[in-house]
Amino acid sequence: MISFTVKRDFRKCSDDRLVSYVLKGNQDAVVYFFYEKFSSTFQYHIYKLFDAKVEVSDLVDEFFLYLYEDNWRRLRMYDSSKAALSTWISSVSFRFFRDYKRSKIDLNGLITISDKWESFRGDWVESIDRGIELDIRNSIDAIKNERDRRIAEKIFLEDKDPQEVSKEFGMTVDYVYTLKNRLSRQIRKKLEDYV
Repeated sequence: MISFTVKRDFRKCSDDRLVSYVLKGNQDAVVYFFYEKFSSTFQYHIYKLFDAKVEVSDLVDEFFLYLYEDNWRRLRMYDSSKAALSTWISSVSFRFFRDYKRSKIDLNGLITISDKWESFRGDWVESIDRGIELDIRNSIDAIKNERDRRIAEKIFLEDKDPQEVSKEFGMTVDYVYTLKNRLSRQIRKKLEDYV
């Protein structure tokens, strides 16, 4: 299946806008939020709090799970009228890492990391992909002309080359590309919540 992504420059987003993208499950926004924008904040707290050698990315993954729990319940508590996002995330992440250290360090001074991250992340990505596929399917089903609908299925769901499709349906390559471009615009509009 062809995926549609519109690259956004999240650095230009307001705090509220960035949080809204994360809450909608935008994968690029989540990666930017946790591994770029606030990466140095997390690293600072982790290096300050943990004497033992730890994997920073594992602890950031744990913090992701903490915020993601109950459909981002904790992140939904953020109120931009009370604090900047950087202030809020610094405070919340510091408390999380401090409490995590207290609860997870064993007698040998080693940290036991949860293995829930991979299954959570897999379920989250899979649900996003299913939503995108459903929106593409609905866009194709909305095409009134049956021949055009079948052509769109070949291109978008079966990932066939437009030249191959044009031969199969006895159409010009230009017609197939025109249909593909028109439907691509419609699908991108439908997928704005994901990007």
